[in-house]
Amino acid sequence: MKRSQSIALAIGAAVIVVAVITLSSGTPPPGLIGNSEFVRLSEEGARVVDVRTAAEFAGAHIEGAENIPLGDLPQVAEGWDRTEPVVLYCAVGDRSDSAAELLQSMGFERVYDLGDGIAQWDGALAGGAQTASTEPPQVAPSDLPVMYEFYTDW
Repeated sequence: MKRSQSIALAIGAAVIVVAVITLSSGTPPPGLIGNSEFVRLSEEGARVVDVRTAAEFAGAHIEGAENIPLGDLPQVAEGWDRTEPVVLYCAVGDRSDSAAELLQSMGFERVYDLGDGIAQWDGALAGGAQTASTEPPQVAPSDLPVMYEFYTDW
């Protein structure tokens, strides 16, 4: 009985040691990341991919990102090095989550996802949306109905 308890204790200790070493390595596991991890990975040379549409990308994007819409990703990523880290983002995290799953299924080893997308980003942006305009936006007239919502507090 003592021998089996000793073996179980040794296995448990080994698992704890491996977990501590892994968690203290400083490198986040593949998966969801925040702004600081995004910046660090980008500075270390990770491929940064915006999986939003070309129009969304043109409006504003994180500096240094390349635009590959989600639908084009499987074909484009086919030629990438699967050992290099890839950091993905979209508007709020849904498409980049799908893109991360896709890349992992293709054999990519280090895939990271900016969890809440560009909506959570607090760094610099490139593109048209970062410039503020004092002019009201111009809206083209259409024959579509318009819905107005009114709130009164009586």
